[in-house]
Amino acid sequence: MGKDRAEKIREFILTSVAQHPSDLVEVVERKFGVTRTTVHRHINTLINNEKLIKTGAKRGARYYLAGALNKELVFKIVEHPEEHKVWDDSLSSTFKGIDKGVEDICYYGFGEIFNNAVDHSEGKKIKVDVGVDAEKIELTITDDGIGVFRKIQEYLNLEDIRESVLHLIKGKFTTAPDYHSGEGIFFSSRAFDVFTIYSNGLLYVRDNSQDDWFIEDRENSKGKGTIVTMEIMKNSKRDLQDIFDHYQNPETKAFDKTHILVQFSKLGDERFVSRSQAKRILKGIEKFNHVILDFKGISAVGQAFVDEVFRVFKDSHPEIEIEHINANDAIEFMIKRGLSTAELNRG
Repeated sequence: MGKDRAEKIREFILTSVAQHPSDLVEVVERKFGVTRTTVHRHINTLINNEKLIKTGAKRGARYYLAGALNKELVFKIVEHPEEHKVWDDSLSSTFKGIDKGVEDICYYGFGEIFNNAVDHSEGKKIKVDVGVDAEKIELTITDDGIGVFRKIQEYLNLEDIRESVLHLIKGKFTTAPDYHSGEGIFFSSRAFDVFTIYSNGLLYVRDNSQDDWFIEDRENSKGKGTIVTMEIMKNSKRDLQDIFDHYQNPETKAFDKTHILVQFSKLGDERFVSRSQAKRILKGIEKFNHVILDFKGISAVGQAFVDEVFRVFKDSHPEIEIEHINANDAIEFMIKRGLSTAELNRG
């Protein structure tokens, strides 16, 4: 094959790949009347020259320009793909010219969530979708495994799967404590403008741009797996180190503070009056030195709830500071009353 013809084939590949990421080989075969082997040889040359990116294998292979902003990449979990290598080989070029602070957040979030899917999902493959437009960046990582909320439910033997969300977002929680710290989702969910987890019929949303968190029941048409979506504006001034610093001990740099939305302890039609609800919130927080209980969206709490948090638990863990925020007058009254009673009992 002459040099000019080879160059024409490679030029055609580069100009056609955006429209034909999944059927590129067939398109080139038809256009030039060459064999699949010949097409693959040209594609491999372009990959080696860092002009093309390949993901998947055989009939599932997809191709992209190395500098393409929008990509869909697929990886087999059994091949143990490493997050830093995936980033370097397939994603880093997408972030050329992006603000360094935004890139750092995307790199951190991608690495943590991708690695979680490899190690915990029990699935067969991971799909990474990257979308970039004039204003924002969106990273979506999908696996076909058991589902993160189902896995937590089984690990902790929980009756209601919704309780899984509460334990996950506290931080320092993992189903593989020998290998993971449980910090990745906690910090990733606070680093991006919007962070969502969709799994096992539940949607957890943390919208940091609006300071809004919520859980919704959503029908899961796929039946299993986990979809994590992370969005950030290109002009965002969010700083990853500032987020770490907010929850770390200033001297030891240890992750020792958590922020819990109390309403996430509610299951079904329950009201916040029981010790069992308090115990859901308190489970695992002995790992922290400072706990912020956020009563946003809560209209009232009962004496048993307050007693369990501010007397029983506090007496057992005097070293842990429990701070409360966004409490209305009725809740403030109950907490102050409970604290006074606790002091009298200690006296």
